[in-house]
Amino acid sequence: MSFHHGTETRRIDGGSSPVYTVNGAITAIVGTAPIGDVNVLTLCQTNKDFAKFGGDEITKAGFTLPDAAHIWTRYKSGIAYVVNVCDPARHKTVITDEVLTVDVNTLTAKTTNPAIQMGYIIKDGQTVLNESQYTINTLTGEIVFNVQPVSATISYTYTDPAKVTEADILGGFVVSSGKRTGLELLTEGFGKFGADAKIIIVPEYDQTATASSAMISMANKLNAIAYINAPKGTSLSAALQGRGASGAINFNTSSDRAELCYPYVVGILGAEHLATHLAGLRMKVDVDKGYWHSKSNHELLGVTALEIPLTARIDDPQSETNRLNEKGITTVFNSYGTGFRAWGNRLACFPSVSHIKNFEVAQRTGDIIDESIRQFELQYVDRPIDDALIDSLIEGIRTYLGTLKSIVGYSVSLDYEYDLVDAFSKGQIPLVYDYTPKLPAERITNASVMTRKYLVNLTAKK
Repeated sequence: MSFHHGTETRRIDGGSSPVYTVNGAITAIVGTAPIGDVNVLTLCQTNKDFAKFGGDEITKAGFTLPDAAHIWTRYKSGIAYVVNVCDPARHKTVITDEVLTVDVNTLTAKTTNPAIQMGYIIKDGQTVLNESQYTINTLTGEIVFNVQPVSATISYTYTDPAKVTEADILGGFVVSSGKRTGLELLTEGFGKFGADAKIIIVPEYDQTATASSAMISMANKLNAIAYINAPKGTSLSAALQGRGASGAINFNTSSDRAELCYPYVVGILGAEHLATHLAGLRMKVDVDKGYWHSKSNHELLGVTALEIPLTARIDDPQSETNRLNEKGITTVFNSYGTGFRAWGNRLACFPSVSHIKNFEVAQRTGDIIDESIRQFELQYVDRPIDDALIDSLIEGIRTYLGTLKSIVGYSVSLDYEYDLVDAFSKGQIPLVYDYTPKLPAERITNASVMTRKYLVNLTAKK
C-alpha cells in the first residue's frame, strides 16, 4: 500500500441483500402479420405497439397476430414478446387483372386480398391509371377513385399468410445468418429484455402434435407454460379422446408445461382462439391480484358464445365442463347469469400426475420463486466461501420467502444431504429451500345434515 499518515474509511456491504420477484406477466405470441419486422423479438403492450403489425384494420384477414392482439389487449395487462414470421419476400402470391367492383356512390372498391405490395398496376380498360387518379390503402386493399372508372382492374402481389408453413412458425437457428427464427427466438427474451416469457401461445398454428410438442419443448427451456388450443371444430368427444393414445388431436401429452384449452369461443372477431383469451386473462389476474391467484372463474372479455356449446352447472359433476376438467382440459363455464368464464386449474400432467404441481398456479409460483432466487444469487457467485457468505445467502432467501403472499410456509438451510466439506472444497454451496404454494379452492363440499333434534324448540314455553 502507498504510505498514508492519517485515517481512512473502507465501506463494506454488510448483511443480506433483498430478493426481487421477477416479472411473470409476460406472454410470447408467435404468428403472422402483413407488416412489421420479420423474425425479430418485439416487445408490445398496447394497441399502439401492436399497430406495427397491422392492428385492427387487418383483423379477420388470415393473419394471426392482428387477431391475437385484438383479443389479448382487451385484458389491458402484462407485456407481450411478439414474433412475426410472415416474410413478404417469400410469402406472397401474384394476382393478374383482378376485376374491381366499384361502388357508384362512394367510388370505392376493394381487392380480394389485403396486404398489397408495391408494384401494383390499376387499369381502367387498357389504360394504366396513375396515383393522381385514385388513392389506395395497401394494407386493407381499399381503393378510392377520383372519377368513376368504366372497367377497373388491378394486378398486384400480396403478402399471403397461407404460404407460411409450420416450419416457419417453429423456426430454428439459421447457420448462414447466425440468427434464430420463429419460436426459437423466444430464447432471446432474457438477454434482450431482462426476463423470459412465462406464457407461450401460437394462435392457429398450435393445432398439430408437432407444433404443440415444440411449444412444450420451448416452455421447458424457459420454465413457462404453453397454452395449446384444440383445433377449430373439434367435437367434445374428440377433445376427450384426444387425451388418449388413439386421440387424433394435439392433446396427447402429460407435460407439466402445457395447459390444454377447449373449445374455440365466439366473439367480436367471430371464432376466437381460447388460448389467446386465457393468456390475456392470465396477465390480467397476475397484475390485478397476483400470480398465485387462479384465472379460473374469471370472466372472458368480448365472448358471446362457444363454438361447441357445453353444459355447465356448479353442482353437477356430470356436466360437460366438469368432464373436461377431470381430463386435464381447461374450458369455458357458462351457466345462468355467469357470463363466459375460464374454467379449469390443471395442467396437462393431470390426471396422470397427482403432485400439487398439476395446478397451474402451483407450477407458476415455483417458477417465479426459483427464478427470483437464481437472479438474487448472481451477486454472490465467485465470492469467497465463508460464514458471512453462507449467512447472507440463507438470510436473503429466508427473508424473501417470508414476505411472499403466494405461499403458506417455507424453510431454508444448507443441504446437509451433501458432504458439505467436499462441496465447499469444489467451490459449491448446496442450499435447500422448500415451500408450500397457495392452491385454488377447486371443490367446496357441504355436509348437509337433516335431523329431528331442533323439534325440541317447538316444546319450549312461550
